[in-house]
Amino acid sequence: MKKAVHIIVIILFLILICTFEQVLTQSFLKETNIKIENLIYISNKGFNENIQEINDLTLNLDDYWTKKENILCTFVSHKEIKEIGVEIDKMKSAIKNNEEKIYKESLNLIHFYLTAYQHIIGINIQSIF
Repeated sequence: MKKAVHIIVIILFLILICTFEQVLTQSFLKETNIKIENLIYISNKGFNENIQEINDLTLNLDDYWTKKENILCTFVSHKEIKEIGVEIDKMKSAIKNNEEKIYKESLNLIHFYLTAYQHIIGINIQSIF
């Protein structure tokens, strides 16, 4: 009887940890996606007219992603999320070179990755067990 209680406690603890991991990952991806959607909106209003604001928000996105990427790597394969960091670097370079088309392509690609990852990483029973 005592062993059964210990096993149940361990299983519940593992479920709790897995659920926490899923919620944390989802919140990081959602927050990043909100930042991306804001950048899409501002860049569609006028890339050259809002270049300073776009640059500031892109640097903010880069700082946020750099901090959160290390945490996400403990939960998600680094191979799967490194593309976002690469695209953010392309966005920063595109701003310096005033390449609106490349900037928007990277922006849309990040939005696609984040949306796909949010669906893949969503909480479900298979993720917990």
